[in-house]
Amino acid sequence: MTRRRTSALVAAVILLAGTAALLAVWRPWDPVPDELRAAARQAAHLPGVVSAEVTDYEVVFRDAKDGDVALVTLEVELDGGLSPEAASAAASQADDAVAETQVDGVRTLSRTTTVHAGDPRTVHGVEVYPLTAWVTEDGDASSVADAVVLRRAGATTVSGVSAEAADGEGLVRLAEEAAEHKIAASLGTADDAVRYDASGRVPVVAAARLAVDAAGRPGVASVVVHAGFPEGTATADDSALTLQVGLDGPTSSPEADDVARWLDDPARDAGGRHLAYTLTEPGYAARVDGWVAAAPPPTPEEHTVPLPAGVGAWPDDDDAPACASDDLRLTLGTPDAAAGGRYLAVLAENVSERPCALDGVPRLTFRNADGEPQDDVTAEPAAPGVVPGRVVVPVGERALATVQWRAMSAANDPDVTTTVDVVAVPDGDPVPLTPTAELDVLDGAEVRVGPWAQGAEGWS
Repeated sequence: MTRRRTSALVAAVILLAGTAALLAVWRPWDPVPDELRAAARQAAHLPGVVSAEVTDYEVVFRDAKDGDVALVTLEVELDGGLSPEAASAAASQADDAVAETQVDGVRTLSRTTTVHAGDPRTVHGVEVYPLTAWVTEDGDASSVADAVVLRRAGATTVSGVSAEAADGEGLVRLAEEAAEHKIAASLGTADDAVRYDASGRVPVVAAARLAVDAAGRPGVASVVVHAGFPEGTATADDSALTLQVGLDGPTSSPEADDVARWLDDPARDAGGRHLAYTLTEPGYAARVDGWVAAAPPPTPEEHTVPLPAGVGAWPDDDDAPACASDDLRLTLGTPDAAAGGRYLAVLAENVSERPCALDGVPRLTFRNADGEPQDDVTAEPAAPGVVPGRVVVPVGERALATVQWRAMSAANDPDVTTTVDVVAVPDGDPVPLTPTAELDVLDGAEVRVGPWAQGAEGWS
């Protein structure tokens, strides 16, 4: 009896062992190919790498003939004591292990490699590492080195190009380190009282220091430094910075007056730049604008729109008549966007039988889907100092006028612009044009319209 039981027990153990071996090989619920698991194991043994794991794999396009298209995510944890250079090298080598892997039946394997370092803490049930960075699709791991530089400079948390400091002084140290290593980092304090939104630009230490000092003034709730939009343009400029000061009371309070006087003081250091500031009260009901150290930028001299380098000017013809409405075929270029700005080109093709001249700025009316004009739209010059000039448009050529505005939210005002009426010449009739995409020019928008200028291939 005992022998039978023993034999049965042995058989059960053998059966279970065989089943476990079968399950280890089959894994129908685990889609990660064995080739990628092997690559991750290889990466985990690289110098400076603590662990490496494929955390996600998905076939996004199946093609039995030419091979599938798949996405893979690799999570890499590095030794927290590595130097910036060593961390970058380790992350790059781990990424290479996956990039160089051939998966049977897969034609294209796109990857995301996320790099962590340091001891994680649990926030709302999720592990958060002190350092997180990414290797780009082309294998560039320089952001990993940048993240280590900021972490070593005292950042409590680094995620990509964003770093958090414990306090204002820590933020200034991060700005100094980022400036020294030319790292385009966005910075902030743990209490969110000060933020430096670099928008892809290297921080200016003097501006960071000024923001921290301003945040310590009575009546100030928060300060943000961000890339500015120089007067007359919707394009962020590396040399233009704006100090946005959020008050905890109205802009008419004595504390607000004291903050404005402090910012206006010629002793304030803006790092040799013309630094604009804005004081806003809670709810943004009112604002006060000015320039740090009471030093606005000089007013530019008047000039017409310059041509791009290498583009020859159209022939000037003193006898060319002014263009009439019938001489022109009007169209709109494709809308574009960058850094919070919106861009559109109005094009005027000369369809007459002789050259004609344009001189001035087109008049625009923005209408919603019901054909109603947007209310209180303000038209401003395209840029400081830019003035209209006479442009003789050859037959078959197109003049253009630029249109710029800041992005607007359609959450509270969904009536976006679907049609633009264009009056190209004085006393001309409006021509309704439909853009290729709806425009977020809403009630109260400020739109900057440029004068007619010579069009050039690829230039809008």
